[in-house]
Amino acid sequence: MPDTRTRPNILIFYPDQMRHDAMGCAGNPVIKTPNIDRLAGEGVHFRNAYVSYPVCCPFRASLFTGKYAQGHGMYQNHFPLNARQIFLAQLLKDAGYQTGYIGKWHLEGGPRPGFVPPGERRFGFDHFVGFNRGHHYLRSIYYKDDGQPYHCPRFEPDYQTDHLIEFIDASVTEGSGKPFFGFVCYGPPHFPMNMPGYLRNLYKPEEVPLPPGILGPEEREKARRDRLQFDCAGNVKAELSSHAGHGHKTPGEAETEAEVRRFIAEYYGMIANIDHNVGRVLNRLDALDIAGDTLVIFLSDHGDMLGQHGYYCGIKKTAYRAAMQVPFIVRYPARFPAGGTADSMIDVAVDTMPSLLELCGVPVPDPVSGVSYLPLLDGTAAETRDAVMYQSMKMHDGDVSEFTPVPERGIRTGDWLYVRQPTRRKLLFDLRNDPDELNNLAEDGQFGALMDDFDARIRAHMEQTGDDWDLALDFPPENYLTQEEGRRYLDELLPRAIVVP
Repeated sequence: MPDTRTRPNILIFYPDQMRHDAMGCAGNPVIKTPNIDRLAGEGVHFRNAYVSYPVCCPFRASLFTGKYAQGHGMYQNHFPLNARQIFLAQLLKDAGYQTGYIGKWHLEGGPRPGFVPPGERRFGFDHFVGFNRGHHYLRSIYYKDDGQPYHCPRFEPDYQTDHLIEFIDASVTEGSGKPFFGFVCYGPPHFPMNMPGYLRNLYKPEEVPLPPGILGPEEREKARRDRLQFDCAGNVKAELSSHAGHGHKTPGEAETEAEVRRFIAEYYGMIANIDHNVGRVLNRLDALDIAGDTLVIFLSDHGDMLGQHGYYCGIKKTAYRAAMQVPFIVRYPARFPAGGTADSMIDVAVDTMPSLLELCGVPVPDPVSGVSYLPLLDGTAAETRDAVMYQSMKMHDGDVSEFTPVPERGIRTGDWLYVRQPTRRKLLFDLRNDPDELNNLAEDGQFGALMDDFDARIRAHMEQTGDDWDLALDFPPENYLTQEEGRRYLDELLPRAIVVP
C-alpha cells in the first residue's frame, strides 16, 4: 500500500450550471456568498477557468478521465460512459484513498432518476448516495447500494450535504488514517426553479443586475431566427419543440426583461443555498481539525446564459464566456498560500485529473489530454495554457436546449474567441476591446489571416486528439426518458420509496 500519510484529503463541490460571476469574490455587486468568498480568501481563485465542452455529461466524463470527448466517447448528454478506461477515483482508491460520491451522477445513460449499480459502473467510488439523472429538488429520489429508492422531502442540497458530512466523519473516525476523496454534485442552480419559498424570495428581481449583452424583444427574436437559419439549416421543428417542466418558456425564445430578472433572482436564491452548505462543510472540517490537510475545490461544468446574446435562461452549449467560463477555487492551507489568484487560462474539464494526481504523487496515465495546473498553485509558473479549445458535437435529446444539428469547434485565447462550423466561420470576438463579446468580426475581411491561423490550430488539435466533424451518437440511448416521461416515472416511484428525514 502506498504511503498515504502526506497526501491530502480531497473534497470537490460541483454545483450544476453555475456562472463564474455569480459570486461575491468574482465582483458580483448583489449576490451574497460569504462561504464561497471565504474559500477564495483562504485559497486560490482562478480568474480564467474555462471548459472546452460546456455541457453536463461530456464535462463529467472529461473531469474523471482527463480526456476530451473524442477520447472518452461521451459525445453528448444521456449516454452511458464507457467503463473500460482509467478514472480519477479508481486511481486514488488504488493509491489508498477512501472514495465517496454524493448527488447527481449523469453518467449511466438515460434513466431518470436511475440506480447506479455498485462496481465498475461507479468508476472507483465505493461510498455512493446518489442517482443518475433528474432535477426534482423538492421531490428527490436517491439510491445507495441496495437498489432501493429513498426519498427525503427536504431541499436536495441540504440532505446531500448531510450525507457528505457523514462520509467525512466516517472516513476520519473509521478510515485507519487513510485520506478521503469526497465529491458532491448539487443539482442547483440548474433549472427548474423548484425551491423553498425563502430562497425564491431572497433577491428582488428589480435589484439583480442584468448581464451584458441582454437584447431587447425584437433583437432577441432576430437572434433566435438567425440561429435557426445558421445552426439548424432551416429545420426548425426540433428547436421549437416543447421544453415542458422547467416553469419557463422554451429557452431561446424572446422573453421580457421582467422574466429574465425573475429568473436571475431565483437563480441567485439557489446559489445562496449552495453557499450555506459549503459553509457547513468548511465548519465541519474545522471542527475535526483537518481543514489544513484537506484540498477543497469549488467548480462547475458550465454557466448559464441568463438571457445574454439572445439565449434565454437554460441554454449553455455555446462558446460565449457566460457558458464556457466557470467558477474555480482551490484551497489547501498546508501547501498553497491564502488569498491568491491565478490568471492563466485552464481547462477545468481535462486539466483537473492530471493536476490532482500530480499533487498526490500518483502517476498520470497515458493518454491524458489535460495539462496540470499545479505549477500555478505552487507559484512556480505564471501560465500553463495560452488557449482553451472549444467543441460542440452533433446532439439531440428531445429537449430544445440539447439540440445541435451542426457541430462546432473553436479556440479561446486571452485576446480572441473564434468559432467555426464545418463549412463556415461563425464567431470572432476581439476580447481586448470587446470583453462582453458583442461585436462579431467573423465576416470582416481584415481578419482573414488571423482566422486562417486559428483554423490551422483547430485542425491540428483535432488530428492530435482524434477528433472529427462527424463524431456523433445515435439517439436515443437505451432506457432514455423524456422530461415528461421522467416526471411520470417519478410519480410512480415516490410511493415505493423509503422516506427518510
